[in-house]
Amino acid sequence: MSNNNLQTDDDSIQFMSQPFELKNKITTLQEKLPSILDDFKKYYVFFNKNPTYSEYQTIYENLKSNLNSITNELLTITNDVEKNTQIISNDLLKINELIEKEKVKNGQLKSIESNIENKYNGSKTMIDEYKEIYNENYIKNIFIFIGIIISGIVLTKVFSNKNISSTMPTISNKIPTK
Repeated sequence: MSNNNLQTDDDSIQFMSQPFELKNKITTLQEKLPSILDDFKKYYVFFNKNPTYSEYQTIYENLKSNLNSITNELLTITNDVEKNTQIISNDLLKINELIEKEKVKNGQLKSIESNIENKYNGSKTMIDEYKEIYNENYIKNIFIFIGIIISGIVLTKVFSNKNISSTMPTISNKIPTK
């Protein structure tokens, strides 16, 4: 979506006069202007001193026409520069709007990222707590298992001693006493 907007911006740049072309025109005018102005000043004086002399009048009119064409050319260049400036300004406004939209998206994404990070940290804490509980229960189970084995051994010894003592009286009954 934003690429389409930038595409139209590129198209508007194509309609602009190229700066190097404008600079070349200005340079050409700057080179022509001093000699034309010098001639204009000179023939202006000649023409005003001798208005009846047609050659001075013709040269003066030609120089005046040249100055008018230079002026028109400068106005055209000025208009092109203003048009280019307006195009650039409009493009910058569009880019600024896109930047503002991207800033809003960036803020939303940062918020989402923060939530995900908080969930990750919470789940990591839960995993660590469950590992601790698991280890505690594992140790308890080991102690219970050891207790059962010890209890079994004790019970076995107690009942095996009871069997011996219960068989002892029967044996002792069979042995004569003095």
